[in-house]
Amino acid sequence: MSLLYEIINPDQVSRADLAVFIPSYEEAANISLPVAKVSLGLKKFFPDLASVIVNCDNNSGDGTREAFFAAESGTPRVYVSTPPGVRGKGANLQNIFQLAADFSARAVVMVDANLLSIKTTWIKSLAGPILSGQAEYTSPLYVRQKLDAPVGRGLVYPMMRMLFGRRVLQPICVDHAFSGRLNEIFRQREWALDDRGYKSDLGLLSTAIINQASICQSFMAHPRISTVASLDYDLPRSFSYVVRALFDLMIETWGFWRGVKRSRPTCMAGLDEPVPSPPPEAEGSRDYLLNGFIELGREFKPVWGQYFPPDLAAELAAGLTLAEGGGRPEMSIDLWRRVIFAAALAYKNAEPDGRLALSRALAPLFLARELVANLAFEGLTVGQTNSRVEEDALNFEMARAELTTAWAAGAA
Repeated sequence: MSLLYEIINPDQVSRADLAVFIPSYEEAANISLPVAKVSLGLKKFFPDLASVIVNCDNNSGDGTREAFFAAESGTPRVYVSTPPGVRGKGANLQNIFQLAADFSARAVVMVDANLLSIKTTWIKSLAGPILSGQAEYTSPLYVRQKLDAPVGRGLVYPMMRMLFGRRVLQPICVDHAFSGRLNEIFRQREWALDDRGYKSDLGLLSTAIINQASICQSFMAHPRISTVASLDYDLPRSFSYVVRALFDLMIETWGFWRGVKRSRPTCMAGLDEPVPSPPPEAEGSRDYLLNGFIELGREFKPVWGQYFPPDLAAELAAGLTLAEGGGRPEMSIDLWRRVIFAAALAYKNAEPDGRLALSRALAPLFLARELVANLAFEGLTVGQTNSRVEEDALNFEMARAELTTAWAAGAA
């Protein structure tokens, strides 16, 4: 997996107990804050460890490298870039794993380059469980409002919990940490170079679970706020990317998840951390969700008929007709689970063009499900909403035999 291209190492760093990596592409305007906060966190919480901050970049042309070295920091820094034209989270990950191995790092931390809410304590929260031996993989638990992370709570969490048997509440996350042993396992894996990040995030967590790593969720005591990418504005498109990443992972790891019987809780750290202020309230646009379901539903209704069982396709078409007539779309958790299971089975047997069409055809149904959830969450506290999310995830888990039986039989 030799991908390294350009390395700038002015401090001649050759080893580090703790290596913090900041993957980036065109982040000159944002990277200085994470660098400064990471450096302060390293000095405050791990002053006796040999540490390094590494910017793994996709050969940015906007001055990301210069901004990285110009940022305020008393910690040694290294810059590494992929070759020109090579972009993607997977390419940065390969360089991260290689450099972490070269440094013989005991703990590896990754944080995003465009974080606006990063705190010095996040380094302790992520690296602490690894360095103390409490865990080999740390997943963050951010402070969130009840409508935050709709794709995560509505699709990824219930599916990952059901498939891999671990309750990790935020399985898609850029900020995480892992041990040197896991780094070596990650280094030996193949990673899609041009991945947008979803497949990599799910791949890291699933690989940790498959290799029986001890996993910890660490409370970050703050919301996660970052600059908004163009993809973040397009919920249907980002959902479709996540669907493909999830279904591809199911195909790749069938040998493991076919044997999973039930899920178990994942330990938590940092629950004694105070929350200094509540996160900003998130507002859900019900008109956006309803109109998106109708407009995209009209476009992708033929795909439902092509790939879903006839009774399911007819039920979805009837829901669309109801919404077109001014009614509320029907998308209960039972119907949503049936949709996802049927789509996963169809995706498994479809050609590449069919897989792309399926992932896009699920987007309007997700908008309908999110609208139903939005209405159901009205008047609930964050804690009550979280309980509802757990109930929905249990619904998926209790029906896993249905999916595994059909998958083993090759049913579509």
